[in-house]
Amino acid sequence: MREQFVKEFVTKLVNQIPDDALKIVYQKLTIFVSDYEIEPRKTEIVPYEGYLPECYEIYFATRKIEGLSIRSLELYNMVLRDFFFQVNKQLTEITTNDIRVYLYQTQETRKISNATLDNRRVIIHTFLEWAANEGYIGSNPCRNIKAIKYERAQRKPLSGMELERVRNACETLRDKAMIEMLYSTGCRVTELERLNITDVDFEQKDVHLFGKGDKHRTSCLNVRAELAMKNYLATRNDDNPALFVSERAPHGRLKKPAIEKRVRQLGEMSKIGRRVYPHLIRHTTATDGLDRGMPIEEVQQFLGHVNINTTMVYAQVSRANLKRDHRRCIV
Repeated sequence: MREQFVKEFVTKLVNQIPDDALKIVYQKLTIFVSDYEIEPRKTEIVPYEGYLPECYEIYFATRKIEGLSIRSLELYNMVLRDFFFQVNKQLTEITTNDIRVYLYQTQETRKISNATLDNRRVIIHTFLEWAANEGYIGSNPCRNIKAIKYERAQRKPLSGMELERVRNACETLRDKAMIEMLYSTGCRVTELERLNITDVDFEQKDVHLFGKGDKHRTSCLNVRAELAMKNYLATRNDDNPALFVSERAPHGRLKKPAIEKRVRQLGEMSKIGRRVYPHLIRHTTATDGLDRGMPIEEVQQFLGHVNINTTMVYAQVSRANLKRDHRRCIV
């Protein structure tokens, strides 16, 4: 192999340097490479050896049983597959440094934000913590990696005037009913999508929601929402059980993208100068509830938050109310 290398190298220099110099290069290079092992570089694609842990499918089955949503399962699967593909080690061989290098390289190559990066860290930590608790590994190598700091963008709720302008932008009874239902119940857009007519109890003023994590909860119907819903349902002449349907035949259930698109359009038509989306209305509902004296535990239950820390985000919004209550109470 050494001789072949020398000959091929010298051949490349023919007609580029004088023959006398070519002989010297040949002699010197022959002597020089005698102390080296030379092999041609392998350029074929090395197939991924597939280090997905044996417990991988068991983990996802467990999380599905625990009620993790389909969207969350898909996100977990995407992140974890990428992690194991990049690290390319057996589960028991993964170290804390492997995780740090993965997170660093992922941010460098993909230019993702610290918030997105920390979300990946949480997903990896959750899987490895489960694996440690189940006995698949001795300990979780991600425990020593601290949360990645980032600035949380504070979502500003709609003001009373902005909400009224969105209401005034509604062109149809369905528009009006949809906005009032979102605000009254504080429901997520997926919960609104799943609602059936039978889920609304006009007598008890209750709305039975089925949403995140396949969990049921009951929210409330205020007077505005009740009137808007009754007016809208009175115009329906289809037999679809869905609460909100498309306005064109065959009047299928209104899906999440269509709801988001219509709410965005209503926001644009209201000319309030910023984007309106279903979760902003949910945020507004929570903030208004807290501002008007609803205990945070009730808001937590109302919104369907498992962790009260999630609800605390809304409690930090109203600086004006804090100053007002401080003047009232701290005298």
